[in-house]
Amino acid sequence: MKSIVLVVLAGAFFIVAGCHQEVNPIKEHTQDVQQAKKWLLGRWKLVRVSVQLPNPTVPNVELLVDEHQIELLQDGSRTDQVGYEIISINNGLKITTNAQPRADNWYIRNPSLYINKKRMFFDLGVASDGPGFEFVKVS
Repeated sequence: MKSIVLVVLAGAFFIVAGCHQEVNPIKEHTQDVQQAKKWLLGRWKLVRVSVQLPNPTVPNVELLVDEHQIELLQDGSRTDQVGYEIISINNGLKITTNAQPRADNWYIRNPSLYINKKRMFFDLGVASDGPGFEFVKVS
């Protein structure tokens, strides 16, 4: 009897734990431009930086995205505003922007895009030691 109760409890734990898992945008993302355009709209908060350093600092960055532009907020202040387009490339998506290169706007400089409903990842060359930035949807 004890083993049946333990099996049921363990199963319930895994079901509940599975419901709260965040969906990884690298593994589960759309490759459809129209779907990506819909999901991209809104406010996004930077939650993880992928670089070849241990424990990289995650700056206080948010992106406000509408149909035509991306507004970059750092520590609550707008530091850049750029036009953008989502394009399909080699079995994936890319955001092309008119961002001018500066030390504080890496996030919006033509990244490859992996996006699902709640999370997105901007890849600026992770495979070749470039940075990657993961965001969660705030609203």
